[in-house]
Amino acid sequence: MNGCGWCTDNPVRRVMIGEVVGRERMGTAMSLDVGASNATRMIGPALGGFLLAWTGIQGAFILSVLMYCTALWAVLTIRSRIPRTAGSGAVLAQIAEGLALVRTDKRLIGVLVVTVVYNIFAWPFTSMIPVIGRDRLHLGPEGVGLLASLDGVGAFVGALLLALWLTPRWYGRAYLCGVICYLIMVVMFALEQSPALAGAALLLTGLGGAGFATMQATLVYLAAPAEMRSRILGVLTVCIGTGPIGFVWLGWLADRIGSHNATAVTGVLGLLAMAATWRWWKEI
Repeated sequence: MNGCGWCTDNPVRRVMIGEVVGRERMGTAMSLDVGASNATRMIGPALGGFLLAWTGIQGAFILSVLMYCTALWAVLTIRSRIPRTAGSGAVLAQIAEGLALVRTDKRLIGVLVVTVVYNIFAWPFTSMIPVIGRDRLHLGPEGVGLLASLDGVGAFVGALLLALWLTPRWYGRAYLCGVICYLIMVVMFALEQSPALAGAALLLTGLGGAGFATMQATLVYLAAPAEMRSRILGVLTVCIGTGPIGFVWLGWLADRIGSHNATAVTGVLGLLAMAATWRWWKEI
């Protein structure tokens, strides 16, 4: 249910951001959007870790329920004034139109290919942070919570830096370098036995993730014709939806060779996948 709600939010929110700020400021606006979302990732894991240590799992779930109820109340009080879009039709037909356009644009193909690589081989490692923190780094709930928050800290700082200094001619490089940096740091995190060095690797995954997340939607928005942006962002959301493949794969492999080994192997496979798909994303 959560995923169904997210796949509605993801493309619509990004189109709305672009319509508000315009093409020229889309990169800055997306940086601020990524920074805002990662500000909660700095606080949430650390707070959850301390709650788990102090009150048990019940306290963490009670706080979660209260926050969801607050969010639900906020949503129900919204009064929409957005007019119905002319020519709106069946969702599957719109996705098919988006796919047809993607096949004609090398930049869009490249962005979507890298998105699939990231969501299968990079992003799923976050599920292993608590496991590695507990079993390999021997941290308690508070330590695991603080460790998990460092990725959000790095992403928040990275998003602010992008908002302040990134210019359009660097968008593609920020996107690709962000993914490659992320994958390298995933491997480093998995192999580290020092909590401090593992935390440093997580900070750098956050920086790389900020470049990826900010430029992903920005590049698609700028490359797509105005009347097709929502459709293409919908296709992008479908590509992001490949993530569960990576989570299942990583969990299956962790059962067999251990969480840190599985994470390192998956990161290396991601780097190999980037190398293998170079001919598609070199046009970004």
